[in-house]
Amino acid sequence: MPPGKVAIVIATHKQCYPLDRCIKEHAALLRDQSDLVFVDNGSGGELSSWSEANFPGITVITRKENGFFCGGYNSGMAYALEQNYEFVLIVNADTDVNNPNYLQNLIEAASEHPQAAFFGPRVSIRSVDCIQNTVLLFPWFSRYLREWVMGHLRSLNRSADLQIPTEVEFLNGVCVLCRVSALREIGLLDEDMGGYVEDTDWSWRALQLGWKSMFIPVPSIVHHQPAEEYEHNSLKSFMLRRNHIYWHVKGGRWVQGLGFALASLLLAFIRAIVATFSHFKSSSQYWYYLRCSFTAAFGILIGREIGEWFGPPIGEF
Repeated sequence: MPPGKVAIVIATHKQCYPLDRCIKEHAALLRDQSDLVFVDNGSGGELSSWSEANFPGITVITRKENGFFCGGYNSGMAYALEQNYEFVLIVNADTDVNNPNYLQNLIEAASEHPQAAFFGPRVSIRSVDCIQNTVLLFPWFSRYLREWVMGHLRSLNRSADLQIPTEVEFLNGVCVLCRVSALREIGLLDEDMGGYVEDTDWSWRALQLGWKSMFIPVPSIVHHQPAEEYEHNSLKSFMLRRNHIYWHVKGGRWVQGLGFALASLLLAFIRAIVATFSHFKSSSQYWYYLRCSFTAAFGILIGREIGEWFGPPIGEF
């Protein structure tokens, strides 16, 4: 890979498995180690010191505060734009490389599809043999309900099924090659979202400007995302559901946002009732989750200026 052509951005606010391998193996894909940009996303400098000691050739950016996914990766992508790279690869810190040729494969695909802004490879999750579904559909409310029901009846995995380069609606942000010239038009991630649904918003904005998203069926990385942390009363679930409402209202689709709000609040209420009558020790957390979700949904729907009521990353949860 010619120096200065592509930057690889990895961002995290804490040590995660397997961060050291993630940096080492992605740096090995580059001729110039300084093209790997590591963002210390608000660790208080701990990760900056660690990365500089262990990987002295890479570029390190230190943020004072945790900007969640959007803020961390925006810092790295902004650097890539300033340095006039042609491409920037964003990849989660909890990954390692399965195919050392995957970056070159994506670059070659980008030359064949000049109207595409985003290119996503095939990603494995937790083991090489298990494919993560990274080919996603825009979450219109009726479609979302249908996918939710069908997902409980049978496995839906478009990433495993596609065998040729295919234009898709949008890609999960775990591993995406971005064309820098497109980013100059589209802009970076919406930092108000923090994380989750930010890839939906990004790809939708790209599509409105005529830019496409392409799935390239080449193996790439193993994503070691924990199976837990997505419990129904978790921070991640809160941000995911809140951001669906936010994205629709932001785009002028108030009725779609209302549908998501009512459905998510109803489910949260039912789960809180079940937790209470089942004498779960965590039942109070379900009610707290419901209160936070109602406050956020109501604020979004009435168009309040974003503040503490919105929740993470602005407030505490």
